[in-house]
Amino acid sequence: MRRRCGIWLAGTILILVAACSMVPENTYFTMAYTLVPEQTEPARPLPVSVRVRELEVTPAYDKERIVYRFSPYEYKYYNYMLWAVKPQRMVTEMMIRHFEDARLFANISREFGDIRPDYELSGVLQAIEEIDSGDEWYAHIEFTLRVSRYSDGAVIWSHRVDAKKKVYNKSPVYVVKALSELMEAEMTKIVDELRTLLSGQQRGGNP
Repeated sequence: MRRRCGIWLAGTILILVAACSMVPENTYFTMAYTLVPEQTEPARPLPVSVRVRELEVTPAYDKERIVYRFSPYEYKYYNYMLWAVKPQRMVTEMMIRHFEDARLFANISREFGDIRPDYELSGVLQAIEEIDSGDEWYAHIEFTLRVSRYSDGAVIWSHRVDAKKKVYNKSPVYVVKALSELMEAEMTKIVDELRTLLSGQQRGGNP
């Protein structure tokens, strides 16, 4: 009887060990891209200071777990596929890095310092996700941005991004890669728009 109990206990332990070893490990992702150096003379930074606030985020995406959807009415979350940091912080940091690399502003800050900024950039991240549409996968990112004059709070610029890119390799890592490519393309447009707008503001003598 004892021998049978011992065999049963050993078998149970082996089953539990095997089950535990089958649990997937968490995989962490982050968006990233390498900005290609300009071939021409780099633009001089605009003589303005900007405070970039961390983006707000809609509640469904305020999570480490990556969102995927089959329809507009249902959200699903990967159990073991996670963002390395909250998506709103990740996207904000990518924006700041792009502004710095493009040498758009003379000064960029995240918090208030001793000197008040000329402008404040803020916005909302509405969606960052994988969309599964039948046999096709897409990366989708949606956000809005606005620039306000700090002196009077007037909004001088707003911009909405709602971009989607087909993913040919059906794996979350390729969704993140596609999201990174979308972000790079959209930020390049945003930098050009802001440079034109704020250059005009400076020539008009209205910081």
